[in-house]
Amino acid sequence: MDIGFGEFALLVLPLWLLFAFVVYWVIRLGVRHGTLDAYRIDRTDQRIAAMRAEASERVRDSRGSPGPSADRTD
Repeated sequence: MDIGFGEFALLVLPLWLLFAFVVYWVIRLGVRHGTLDAYRIDRTDQRIAAMRAEASERVRDSRGSPGPSADRTD
């Protein structure tokens, strides 16, 4: 069976285009998924840092600020 270039192109080209389309979307969705994961991780790190800063501030406030005392006589 001898097919010409036209028949070959009509048969194989759509398959290659479909394959390329599927590969494009798999890569695109993978990159998007990775970007969203990175964003979620960054937001979580920011929330943890804010909670730590708030806890540290509460500890500092509960201990009182260091400074000159009223009973001190120098």
